[in-house]
Amino acid sequence: MTLQSRLSRLESYDGSGMLNAAERAAAIARYTDTYLLAGHALASALTPAAYRMAIENIRNSAQQRLLACMLPGDDDI
Repeated sequence: MTLQSRLSRLESYDGSGMLNAAERAAAIARYTDTYLLAGHALASALTPAAYRMAIENIRNSAQQRLLACMLPGDDDI
């Protein structure tokens, strides 16, 4: 999925609902995989534990979806 199509999906999001447990788990798994592959390249990258905490504690559905879509995969937006 291209960045433009991801942004279009986010822009069309109607704000109804937080990520469900499976969507959160998918986003966290993708982040963890990416962090393990390239996290050392970015000194300021969140650890997987910090990312999990952020995804699970955000109470604004649009912000949660934005954070979840920062990595490849479209099941979570």
